Amino acid sequence: MTETLQRKPDYVLLAAVGILVLLGLVMVYSASFMRSYADTGDQLYYTLRQMNAAVIGAIALLAAQRIDYRVWRRFSVHLMAGTLFLLVLTLILPASMTEANGARSWIRIGAFSMQPSEIAKLTMVIYFADWLSRRGEKLTNVTYGLAPFALMLGVVCGLVILGRDLGTTIVLVVIAGMVYFAAGANLLHIIGAAIVAGSAFWGLINVAAYRQERIAAWTDPFAHYQGAGYQPVHALYALGSGGLFGAGIGQARQKFFWLPEAHTDAIFAIIGEEFGLIGTLFVVTCFLVIAYRGMRIAGRSPDPFAALLATGITCWLVFQALINIAVVTTLIPFTGLTLPFISYGGTSLTTCMAAAGILLNISRHTGNASPGEAHETVTQSGRSESIARLAGWWRNRRSRLSGAGRRRSTQRAWGAIRRR
Repeated sequence: MTETLQRKPDYVLLAAVGILVLLGLVMVYSASFMRSYADTGDQLYYTLRQMNAAVIGAIALLAAQRIDYRVWRRFSVHLMAGTLFLLVLTLILPASMTEANGARSWIRIGAFSMQPSEIAKLTMVIYFADWLSRRGEKLTNVTYGLAPFALMLGVVCGLVILGRDLGTTIVLVVIAGMVYFAAGANLLHIIGAAIVAGSAFWGLINVAAYRQERIAAWTDPFAHYQGAGYQPVHALYALGSGGLFGAGIGQARQKFFWLPEAHTDAIFAIIGEEFGLIGTLFVVTCFLVIAYRGMRIAGRSPDPFAALLATGITCWLVFQALINIAVVTTLIPFTGLTLPFISYGGTSLTTCMAAAGILLNISRHTGNASPGEAHETVTQSGRSESIARLAGWWRNRRSRLSGAGRRRSTQRAWGAIRRR
């Protein structure tokens, strides 16, 4: 096998993640100190827990960016099996150990707590990146491609939805769908699966009264102020009162027991109130940077597994952020999802930072040089043929969405390279 040329990690991506994490620590304290004091008598309770998670997450990020991304491929099945086990535990353990805000998605043992559904996002990306990259041309076959893919996705999402966590289920489906699409699946299969998934979600909304209330509150939150519209209304108050430049750090009023979950799901509204439109646009820009750098890394990945892994991680982080921001601004109905890297939540923060570390490791194998620059560099060391093929794969990949034929030719090209 041709030796992989390693470079420095993508520092632009690392900087964007670091800025969001530091901003998150500041905003968790600002948004939670009153609630923290009321709940525990210590205004730093939530902040200190978030800082501990940030330290663990930083260690996970640094370790993941040093571990060769191909190592995760060897343990993809083990990781998925462990995640399924944890998801099952949330359903069979006593509600006092698993339930929060009506959803059974936690595991609490003494001072230790974790949320398996957050871990499921990362392990599912690793598992499907491995599985789909091995399918080759079988991926376009319903029996060998779509059916087993839908079965595994259905098992994971089924366990999450049994815990009454529809928001995470939506994220899991979208992540898996994006990885499946990027792998070169038949577009008709994807459309058919999307119709089935959409029908299933609509059915889940109609069978639960509280979800119907959220839809009604979304259409007119002020008419449902005493019920499901209470949080959306106060999120809008926070964003509106922030104006262009905000009221100043620590000066938000809605966090004083007006806006529910101000330090978790609705923290973007507090950012808007304290830093104004400028602050919210800054956060959005950071996520756009992550989106651009992540997809750039995916496009220059050295093999299909790396490309799918980078695509899945990037889509997860950016799409979840998009959903959270859309919920807070009432562009879509309310659903409980954290804002990656910023919202309070130890499992979410640690998992997101570990995922960013994996993305950084892939960037070390691909580098930030253009295909022409990489070709010139490796020619000097006698590996011009390898990079020429890599550059050819990159050019094909950018146009691979135009037809299944190009996708199949790309897969055959990669197979030829691996055999050599």
